[in-house]
Amino acid sequence: MSFREIRNFTECMRSLGYPRIISMENFRNPNFELVADCLDWLLQRYDDSADVDDDISTETDRVNFLKAVAQVFMSKARIKLNIKRLYAADGLAVKELLKIATLLYQATARADEDVDEQAGAEFNLSAKAFDVKLTRQLASEITQRGAAMYDALGQESALREDRLRAISRNMDIEDIEQQVHEQISTVQENVKSVERMLGNLEKDEKSLEGKIEKRRNELERSEKRLSTLQSVRPAYMDEYDQLQAGLQDLYATYLERHRNLMYLENELESHNRDEEEKAEEHDQNLKRMQQRLQKEEMKILRGEQQVDENGGDFDDFDAGAGG
Repeated sequence: MSFREIRNFTECMRSLGYPRIISMENFRNPNFELVADCLDWLLQRYDDSADVDDDISTETDRVNFLKAVAQVFMSKARIKLNIKRLYAADGLAVKELLKIATLLYQATARADEDVDEQAGAEFNLSAKAFDVKLTRQLASEITQRGAAMYDALGQESALREDRLRAISRNMDIEDIEQQVHEQISTVQENVKSVERMLGNLEKDEKSLEGKIEKRRNELERSEKRLSTLQSVRPAYMDEYDQLQAGLQDLYATYLERHRNLMYLENELESHNRDEEEKAEEHDQNLKRMQQRLQKEEMKILRGEQQVDENGGDFDDFDAGAGG
């Protein structure tokens, strides 16, 4: 649980028109009734046709309620809710509730933007003709009022009998006074709750201001230290400059030797290739001479040719080898 998450959740619920006041103190201790009420209200706001039993009197009913709500949001909105966190009903439950509230808040914001874009397309008004911020605020307020009216009309079937019964019976002044006193007490409790919330907000604001001031002082000290370090030239920079200049000379020498090495390797490779070609040519001449000698021997054996006593064949061999 974090202060930012609870603040975002309360702002989203307030923007969506949640009728109850949610403060940061509500989730410091487990409060399953509030979590269940928020879930039921968000479910009805997302899909008013969803039929979920909101009975949470026993542990089994609470588990069944959470499973049904999680199944609806998983199947229709692709939002996976952690039932264990929701059942704990503490600060960790805010993370799960914030997923649904953020989805509805973004949908409402996009609807407001679509309304603004449509109005801008229909009416070509200048920026000075109306206040854009006020228009968006009024559009959001209209959406909230419309949602509240829709919820109130949805309760008409359940409240019609109570209203008719209240109109038909005789009015008792004492009962009216008692109900008025109860409403006054409820309003006073709400006022006290709001005052406590404001007090907590003031404490949080002072705490945040103190942290911001502390961070600002640390930032100033860090900037001063950085400027000091940047203005001071290290002692090794002179040696570094000298080594850098020597490195350039070494690199030039390295390039020259590398070019010479590449040239020598190329020449060596060319020489080796020439030697291999000469060796191959010599081997071929030997093979041709051997074949010719074999043919001549065969002819002599057959009596087709006389042996040259002067060794003319070997002269031809020497001439072929020398060539």
